[in-house]
Amino acid sequence: SKQIEDYLSTEVGRDLSKIFDQYLRDKRIPVLEYKIKRNKLTFRWQNCVGGFDMPIKIKAKEDWLMIYPMTVFKTKKIRKIKQVEVDKNFLVKNVEVKD
Repeated sequence: SKQIEDYLSTEVGRDLSKIFDQYLRDKRIPVLEYKIKRNKLTFRWQNCVGGFDMPIKIKAKEDWLMIYPMTVFKTKKIRKIKQVEVDKNFLVKNVEVKD
């Protein structure tokens, strides 16, 4: 219910409405699109509700880290990055975009 969603957003200190809209009210599975070029990871959400901005845990090199994709491309510098592995606890697909 909306009251539970509002309570959870308040407790975590972050608006979770788009995450609830995506996973409770939409049948599509979000896709993390990314590309790697010169130690830079460029990424965004696709196949999702407008404004979807769920953080996601990825493995880049040997380390796990959080990235904060939105529905527009963002870039993060990560030294010696060669590939991206998404934490399997997130219900998403990931696709490497080739130039």
